[in-house]
Amino acid sequence: MKKLFTGTLLIAGIVIILFLLIHFIRIPYYIHSRGIIMPGKEWVLKKDSNGTLVSIFKDNLINSTTQFTVTEFQRGDLAQFQLKNGLFNSSRIAYGDTIGMISSTEEDRRYIELVAELQVQQSLLKVYTSGEKPENVRMAYENMIRAEHEYSTQKQLTERQEVLFNEEYIPAETYELSYNDLVVKRQNMNVAKANYESLITGAKQEEIDYINASIHALELQIEQAEKRLASFCVTSPIDGQIVGRRTMINGEDIVLAVADRSQLLVVLPVAIYQLPFVESGHDLVLKSNTYGLSYKARIVGIDNSVQLVDQRQNVFITAALDGGNEDLLSGMILDATISAGWITIPEYVRRMFRIVYAN
Repeated sequence: MKKLFTGTLLIAGIVIILFLLIHFIRIPYYIHSRGIIMPGKEWVLKKDSNGTLVSIFKDNLINSTTQFTVTEFQRGDLAQFQLKNGLFNSSRIAYGDTIGMISSTEEDRRYIELVAELQVQQSLLKVYTSGEKPENVRMAYENMIRAEHEYSTQKQLTERQEVLFNEEYIPAETYELSYNDLVVKRQNMNVAKANYESLITGAKQEEIDYINASIHALELQIEQAEKRLASFCVTSPIDGQIVGRRTMINGEDIVLAVADRSQLLVVLPVAIYQLPFVESGHDLVLKSNTYGLSYKARIVGIDNSVQLVDQRQNVFITAALDGGNEDLLSGMILDATISAGWITIPEYVRRMFRIVYAN
């Protein structure tokens, strides 16, 4: 009887101990996935099938494109993009470094026309407001006739050279010089006409006001043209390393890609049923099958949208790696193990059943 009582107590003690162990001892819980290495920031300069130059600056930490620039040209415009000589002599690019220059015949021509027209209007204003009358009106008339003749001659020459240029018999520089001469001679003709007309008719206040308004409008247009021409100097918006991407996808040619590797990130999917167990600040370990090395990271961001991966609902999370990972390359795939805290054995069993049910 005594042995039975002792045995009962022993069994009860074992049961109590097992109960306490099961409900109070905690074990680590891990979530497994695979992630891709990305730089903290990256800048891509590419050309699409229409010849449009597109600049994209992306912050991968917040998964957002913070700058998007498109440089378009008019139909028939002779535009060229020239990379800076020696750009690839170094593997790194600093913020503000010149990448290349865009040259546009149409934009240069428009700027020259605006400046020439502004000079004409300023000359008109000077003539109309000077109050001076030349003694010899005949001299002003002869100057006007001479300017008209020079303009007519240059116009015929430029029209012939335009035909030759379109048929690629002469270089663009020759045609541009002829066109610039045409603009100058047209300016001289307009000034000569205005000078002669002012001598024989004088100017009304309304005409002077109109010229002032024209000058102001031209100055605004010239300012906009100068800003556009200044944007044709392409500079790097980040410090980073040149990434060797030789790809053409859907007709888009990658001209240059620069990655800021001062902070490396890993982006990985987590099954939606595991999401309640993942929090910002959780640690994870990355393992490279290529190098056989492990790397530490910490979760810094969790998306608030669901995406399908292999026909399963997943949420992407972003983790920042510790420093000193120069051997990791952008685009590498690594195995990831997330430390999702400590849980009791019953909770672990419940989660295992949940995983089995979800799969």
